[in-house]
Amino acid sequence: MRRPWPLTPRFILPFIVALSGCAQPERLPDAPTRPLLPEDSYIEAARRGAAVYRIQTSASRLLVRVGRAGPMKNLGHDHVIASEDIEGLVMLHDDPAASRADLLVPLQRLVVDKAEYRAQLGVEGEVSESAIDGTTSNMQDKVLESAIYPWAQISARFASAQSDPPTLSISVTLHGTAFEYLVPVDLKVEPGRLVINGEMTLRHTDFGLTPFSAMGGLLRVAEELELQFSLVARPLD
Repeated sequence: MRRPWPLTPRFILPFIVALSGCAQPERLPDAPTRPLLPEDSYIEAARRGAAVYRIQTSASRLLVRVGRAGPMKNLGHDHVIASEDIEGLVMLHDDPAASRADLLVPLQRLVVDKAEYRAQLGVEGEVSESAIDGTTSNMQDKVLESAIYPWAQISARFASAQSDPPTLSISVTLHGTAFEYLVPVDLKVEPGRLVINGEMTLRHTDFGLTPFSAMGGLLRVAEELELQFSLVARPLD
């Protein structure tokens, strides 16, 4: 897998901070215009007998491995960005074409370089708190502009009723732009829960984003972002 949002060793960090102005500002609250999940349609589907599930936020994770690029990439670090706050609903219908999922990811609550997630993705090395703060600031303010675009919206449908493994058509709306991906997934329906695991590659250019760079572009974030997700959902009450 590839990687993203590079950090630099301590001996050049002050230079990068001065160059990029990455002091962490106060985080703004989520925008009041929070997107709404279409709960009514899922509740109605459940009333009609469809299997409807709600994402269990505490057990679901989205991890992004952020790599580095540029002539001085050896001076940087790979990073792992995580969402621990995924919300959403999933419906499985006898007719696969009627099955769907709708998710929300709050971008201002993304977690940067948590040790357990770095270990999970095999990203070695420790990252200082000051470096994490700088990376968080650059990601939120210079790349995602999360004060303006605080949510990622995700919708999914089966791309084919016969594919093995199941393949989803996943539409991601980020930074005001939607992009669609075909993603094979591991989908397990177990007693009392639904588990969906998958991997996909996103690119900054899919959403009109510019990878963060420093030292005049000698050190920058890689264009491709490798994403893993593990979603656990429980039957709708």
